[in-house]
Amino acid sequence: MKIAIINDTHFGARNDSPLFLEYFMSFFEKQFFPYCKEHGITKVLHLGDLMDRRKFVNFQTLAEVRKRFIEWFETNDIELHCILGNHDTFFKNTNQVNSIRELFHDKYKSIHLYEEPTILEFDGLKIAMVPWINKENEQQFQTFIKSCPASIICGHFELNGYEVIQGINFEGGMEDKIFSCYDMVLSGHFHGKNSKKNVHYLGTQYQITFSDARLTKGFHILDTETRELEFIENSEKIYHVIVYNDSNVYNDPLGDDFSYYKNSYVKVLVAKKTNPAKFDMWVDRMVQAGVLSLNIVEEMLETTEDKIDVAQDTMSIINEEIDKLEISEDKGKLKTLIHELYIESLST
Repeated sequence: MKIAIINDTHFGARNDSPLFLEYFMSFFEKQFFPYCKEHGITKVLHLGDLMDRRKFVNFQTLAEVRKRFIEWFETNDIELHCILGNHDTFFKNTNQVNSIRELFHDKYKSIHLYEEPTILEFDGLKIAMVPWINKENEQQFQTFIKSCPASIICGHFELNGYEVIQGINFEGGMEDKIFSCYDMVLSGHFHGKNSKKNVHYLGTQYQITFSDARLTKGFHILDTETRELEFIENSEKIYHVIVYNDSNVYNDPLGDDFSYYKNSYVKVLVAKKTNPAKFDMWVDRMVQAGVLSLNIVEEMLETTEDKIDVAQDTMSIINEEIDKLEISEDKGKLKTLIHELYIESLST
């Protein structure tokens, strides 16, 4: 049997932006759902943060999620097994009040919610499902893993030393040695796909902030027989970074097909501009294609193309400035704190 795994869908992200919700839904309707049908997948695991807002729900967002996501599982008789993430819970110190239970759990037979550590079995393979760990259930979790017979454990874990954002390791949380007895640890929570030892942070299926521009996105398939974890890439993007160099006209594999950038956010790094008129015409064509935001960076004109860092997003710039500070405080912790504040600000 093959099981599909998704996580951190964050429906309602970016202040309940209809544009981002459509981008999210497009991934499911054009890529994920057809893949499940084509490959006969009947079980899907969701590793937390189904919804984005912890305190309330936008009714338009809810209507779209019900109609275009939840009801697809019901209509197609496919089970969705969900654990809680930190964004699914109303309180930070307990999972008792959560959006999945209040919105979906008792209303759809295809939705299975695990509010406590639970062992599932698929074709003889035991998989542990662990919801968001907080002060109230931490001892329950510690007791559970000591006697858990599963070889694979899934959760929404906050582990020390793993990338919370590319280039920044999270400092705090649990040590990964607590999972040393498991063959595989699969987790949501951190949005970048990264692995160490037996731990795999799966990353989001799609881009949510500009810091995702350089990251590979997609979903995973677990084979219960071979225990192999396959990654299926999502090629659709809402954030783009383009290096403009008019010495070779326009350095983009798409050539003149500017329609690809419609309804997206584009950052243009100007490596070489010897013909301003040609550049202005190129910008006009980009605008006419329907980009939502076009940010042009020309300060790097004197640099060569291969020296341009195409990943310069807000957090990267902030991190560079922190590295320059002459302070005695732990810079890693400062970066983590600012990252948390930055992500929180995007949801308000």
